[in-house]
Amino acid sequence: MLLLMLILADPVFAQSTESKLEQEAAADVIDAVHENLDTLHEDIDAVEQQQTGEPTQTGAGQPPTEQVESKSFWNHLTSIPDYLQSVPDRLPWIRERGLIFFGRFEFDGAYYSSGILSSDTGFRVRSLRAGLAKAYAHNISIKAEIDLTDGDNNFTDLYARYNHKRFGVFTIGNQRVAQTLVNQTSRISRNFMEEPLPAEAFGLGRRLGVGWDKHFKKGGAHVTLFGPDLNGSIGDSGFAGRVYFNPTRNRFSVGHIGVSVVSENMSRKTRFFSHPESRVTSERLVDTGLFDNVSKQNIYGLELAGAVDSYMFRSEMFRATWNQSDRKDPVFKGFYVQASWIITGESFRYAQGKFLRIRPQNKHGAWEASIRFSQIDLNDQDITGGEEKNLTLAVNWYAPNNQFRLMSNLIFVRTDDNAGNEDPAILQLRAQLHW
Repeated sequence: MLLLMLILADPVFAQSTESKLEQEAAADVIDAVHENLDTLHEDIDAVEQQQTGEPTQTGAGQPPTEQVESKSFWNHLTSIPDYLQSVPDRLPWIRERGLIFFGRFEFDGAYYSSGILSSDTGFRVRSLRAGLAKAYAHNISIKAEIDLTDGDNNFTDLYARYNHKRFGVFTIGNQRVAQTLVNQTSRISRNFMEEPLPAEAFGLGRRLGVGWDKHFKKGGAHVTLFGPDLNGSIGDSGFAGRVYFNPTRNRFSVGHIGVSVVSENMSRKTRFFSHPESRVTSERLVDTGLFDNVSKQNIYGLELAGAVDSYMFRSEMFRATWNQSDRKDPVFKGFYVQASWIITGESFRYAQGKFLRIRPQNKHGAWEASIRFSQIDLNDQDITGGEEKNLTLAVNWYAPNNQFRLMSNLIFVRTDDNAGNEDPAILQLRAQLHW
């Protein structure tokens, strides 16, 4: 039904984005599609207002941008193409129906210095995704995205969303579970190639369910009632909730405090594990193994973050428990702390309880440097999943058009006896393209 609505309905916005302000509004639409669809209608309105000559909030306080009669070859390469997206001219069928075509391609290479990881040195297509999104009248949006990475056509996002100006956003379908700052952030907006150790281990990802979001000027809330994921491969029924608060927020800085809780019933075997913040390898240095006597799992998160101009700090703490009838409930823990600096001076962007991708402001693109320490402990009671600590250094370059990024990570890994005392160094690179 959702796919039919995407294909058959009439378009809702026009096709030209020529001025600088129009391009900024179009970039906001792309961000909304990749992160979520909460602000899609407002961003489309901004683009339409630019096209009709009416005033808009985008670029407020800036002088009007003069129309340029001709563009240089460089400007053609770095501007947002017609219809808010990179749709080739050979696909007019998509444009004519007002669809937003989006996707992501990531190619990784990694070198592992020692231990059981060393034989996995090489290259991998980390991600290949494509999808369609559409905005309708009455603040209704639809998004469908397929993951083609491993040759399987698995849905990631497949949902319909209704944005009520007073009561918030209602979502039904396969969607992100309301959980933690890092798990709510799209991979195109993360500062590191992979999520920190505890975020992978304790994150639920996407599930089929019903969600509600409400965002205010100084905070917001997100609730999800969920079942298994749409592809039927993981998960059970449960609920999740996340609230965040901005004690300080203005044009130049933001403070962020958040908490989340997940409670999931378990009717199948379960485990906690994490890759070593690198996915060219399939090895997991920490892994509890499978257990079939877990009736429920509870996962808690605490978020602390802040940004001032081109500097950003983030930290999250995780705590997870299993309810087991035949033994004392085990407790697993983890945390990470990271700091980032945009060397070229751009400011970190923040909206609706999460940080967004950097937007370069000069023709040479933007440079970013980050450092992160993450730790996870999967040992408790008679469960010996192992403990791992990672220190990661990262340098990223964002192309001027903000649709291409080069990433580099240097990771120093330390594990305990239960994880085999593996202490490799990992050097990995990524080329990331999104449209």
